[in-house]
Amino acid sequence: MIFSAPFFLYLLPAAGLPVLFHLFLKQKKRQILFPTLMFFYRTDPRLNSRRKIHQWLLLLMRVLLIAFILLALSRPSFKSTAPLGGTLSVVAIVDNSGSMSETAGGDKTKLELAVGGVRKLISALGDSAKITIVTLVDDPSANFGDTLTSDRDTLLSVLDELAPTAATGDADRALAKAFRILQADSGAGGVVHVFSDLQESEWSDDDLRTESADDTISVVFHRIESQTRGKPNVAISSIQYPRQKILPKHTAKVGVVCRNNSEGTATIRLNSIDNQDNKKTQNVVLESGGSQVIEVETNPDAAGHHWIKAWVEGDGFSADNEAGIGILCQQTATVFFAGLRSQFGILPTALSPDDYGQITGMVSQYGRIDRLLQANGEKPILVVATWQEMGKLSQDSKLEEYVNGGGNLLIVPPSTGIDARGNTPAWIGAQMKDRVFNPRGTNLDLLDKNADFWNRIRQTIETIPMDNVHVFTFYPLQLSEDFTPLLGTDFENVILAHRELGGGNLFVCGTAFDPRWNTLPLTGMMVVMAQNMATDGESFEQEAMLNLVAGEPLKGIEAAGRQVEVLPLVGEPIEWEGRAGELPVFTKPGVYQVNVGDKEYCISVRSSEKEGLTQFVEGSQIPVLEKITHTVVDYSPADELEKYHYGHSRTFELFLPLLLLATLALLAEGWLANPVRAKSEESVSLEGTQGDQSEQRILIGRGVG
Repeated sequence: MIFSAPFFLYLLPAAGLPVLFHLFLKQKKRQILFPTLMFFYRTDPRLNSRRKIHQWLLLLMRVLLIAFILLALSRPSFKSTAPLGGTLSVVAIVDNSGSMSETAGGDKTKLELAVGGVRKLISALGDSAKITIVTLVDDPSANFGDTLTSDRDTLLSVLDELAPTAATGDADRALAKAFRILQADSGAGGVVHVFSDLQESEWSDDDLRTESADDTISVVFHRIESQTRGKPNVAISSIQYPRQKILPKHTAKVGVVCRNNSEGTATIRLNSIDNQDNKKTQNVVLESGGSQVIEVETNPDAAGHHWIKAWVEGDGFSADNEAGIGILCQQTATVFFAGLRSQFGILPTALSPDDYGQITGMVSQYGRIDRLLQANGEKPILVVATWQEMGKLSQDSKLEEYVNGGGNLLIVPPSTGIDARGNTPAWIGAQMKDRVFNPRGTNLDLLDKNADFWNRIRQTIETIPMDNVHVFTFYPLQLSEDFTPLLGTDFENVILAHRELGGGNLFVCGTAFDPRWNTLPLTGMMVVMAQNMATDGESFEQEAMLNLVAGEPLKGIEAAGRQVEVLPLVGEPIEWEGRAGELPVFTKPGVYQVNVGDKEYCISVRSSEKEGLTQFVEGSQIPVLEKITHTVVDYSPADELEKYHYGHSRTFELFLPLLLLATLALLAEGWLANPVRAKSEESVSLEGTQGDQSEQRILIGRGVG
């Protein structure tokens, strides 16, 4: 016997309340003195016996009424074997993961074979059977409901629309949902049919939870055979966002990591297209097990959301070949100069020729550095300050907080010739030595040619021309160990250096960006270096650009139960609005805009690289599911599926029979408690009996009993 709502069983002792009321709440007897008993007739002893039997029957009906109601509310059911009939409960799990898009011999895919198996299963069930379908990947476009049903037509219509995804299935979730549906409908028991290729990435996870399994539930795995591929497979395994602030009219380069996860050398093409219709194709050769970062780029023409779609062609499997890449380009950025424009040479022109951002996307502002520290508005992407101004700061400065939070700081000598030396705060980690002057000039060289700073510049210009760059006036830098020397006459006279500080960057320079100090302003290198300093580091909008694998739940958004809106930018046309806890899973590659209040997120989704793996579960058992009664059979379209139900337990619901018994007990209790019937029986008994007078004292009891 199985009880779906066992809580009511704990209330069964309440059925004895009528007996307690009868025994302890009777009216008390009292004595009355009469001068004579001549007017009383002797009562027939048989009448008292009938009254006692009547009263105990009445109590029994009341006890049974309460007991039957409580038992019915506990939703009891029991199992019988197939020949006895009953309701058969079935859940079919369909593997709609990326690997099921592959052909399985002939012209049908593995998913098409699985769908055909489910259709055959539905047609083989009797009229009284109930069934529903669960997908291995929780695809919001395939909603079969969360309860068993006898509506076969609705299930089949949704089944016909089922399409493969680019995600890896969640076997734990699918099995737990199937068990929960069976238990909610019948208390326990039933058959679960799984139609899958049994890819190890989904069915060999040691973390599969099996405690929700019931001994009365039987699971049958229909393994759909996978064919050998004719070509090596390459998957897009990850996306590397540029470590720079993304501004309008600045090229943003994204790294697409491709991995050959099969045997043999693969020759592929990586195609890309962006929202401005810029297309590119790159040929790539990957050895077995090898990976390569391939750069795709876009040049946002305005602030807002932008996207790139990248996909692989020419390999042996397509479901792991696509990625959507979303980019959130911030509004025109601010470069703040702590001082007067005349103190910074041509550096303001190199960063923003018109000061309004029309050309470079950067706007120049000038003022005192304490004004910047007191401001609570938009953060500048770069702060340029003189050594003299930095010497005026206290050790505990909000400027340090700004750099740690992702900002960039450049410290330069003033180009006006004023002695620039000062005692900078200790967190800077750099000071200037005595001034050096050479009217003929000294050659400037790259000191650490493999530094990330120079590598990023090489992405813009292939070679860094330093042959004719000379410096006339400079202050050699005294640096802490965590600085990387970038420019100098030699390693004893470092003029430009860089260090990372928290999430931001600190650049220190010992020469002004002025032709009177050096010849850098006379070369194109000056503009490239200055703009790389400004855009270096992660964008302040980086936290709003989230990267997901298809099928993964969305994390990282601050919703807190608020209304969420999903809009497609490229990929599957999902338009959704609701609470954060109900947010659907993205099952296919694409880029989506998610709005939470006034906050916007850019969600990039790529296909799961696990789906290209060719390891599948073999044998008649799945090792990690040893606690569940199950068997694995090779699926064949000619297989008769009803044989897996013969002899299996069927569910009989006892709710209605118990409700009927409670109704009968209520009717019987009403008939026994009818005062008209009870009075007529008593009068008949009194008319037939008379007795002698008794003593002058009689004990008369009133009440029941």
